[in-house]
Amino acid sequence: MATASHPSPLIERSVPWLFVFLWSTGYVAVKACVQYAPPFKLLLWRGGLSALVFLALALVCRVRFPTPRGMRQALLTGLLMQTLFLGGCFYAMSRGLPAAVTALITGLQPVLTALYVSTAQRQRLGWRAWLGIVVGFGGVYLVLAPGLQPGGLDGWAIMAACIALLAVTTGTLYQKQLPADGHVFASTFFQYVAVSVVMGLVCLFDHSAPVHWQGSFVFGLLWMVFGVSVTAVLLLIYLIKRGEATRVATYFYLVPVVTALLGWLLFGSSLSGTTLAGMVLAVLGMLLVLS
Repeated sequence: MATASHPSPLIERSVPWLFVFLWSTGYVAVKACVQYAPPFKLLLWRGGLSALVFLALALVCRVRFPTPRGMRQALLTGLLMQTLFLGGCFYAMSRGLPAAVTALITGLQPVLTALYVSTAQRQRLGWRAWLGIVVGFGGVYLVLAPGLQPGGLDGWAIMAACIALLAVTTGTLYQKQLPADGHVFASTFFQYVAVSVVMGLVCLFDHSAPVHWQGSFVFGLLWMVFGVSVTAVLLLIYLIKRGEATRVATYFYLVPVVTALLGWLLFGSSLSGTTLAGMVLAVLGMLLVLS
């Protein structure tokens, strides 16, 4: 009985790394797909398809839907975690920001959370946390500094990534203080409803280029839906339920590195020595904040 209820040690060790890989592919897939579709139209399709998948899961599994109050909370969470976060990432990469740099900027969420806790909630941070904050932002400066020169990275792209960082930080802080209300399948469905409605309204006034339905785009879109929005999210839920929440936070810091490697392998994207050094420092700073 005990053996049947617990996966093998190999599976237990593999799941976190599979999660990191899938989560990292999300950035790479977006970078590939924005070549065929404007960012907000791409997000509309991803949000709409993801909503349908989670609605189907909720109905087939007959899970409990949230109360009206829980629905409103899930919709607000979706505005922050899906609409502004993903929208900022999609827009940044559509304007040329590398996938690895986008992952690095948005991956600073725990550092920004630590600063908020220290200032707004007046919780004292240890010296390691402060050292991590300084090292982390120093690393990000090394990554972004070359692109801030004339002809470098697009300023609007950097601003969009920073908005995504603020959104995911605010959404995480908001979500943490919410009581459990309904099954995760149902609440995630409402989150994707939020992004679908907002992006649908945006696209009504978006007269940019149409979506080019080529094979590469369709594959990338389906990968974002089933590989990232569904599989990666379910793996994250599994890890948290197995008591891996702290380790998951640590694994997240490998996402920019894995994203950079995937970009190099799949698209031949190159990063300078300064950029790589900055990424290493940023990841080190994030780990210090958690320690």
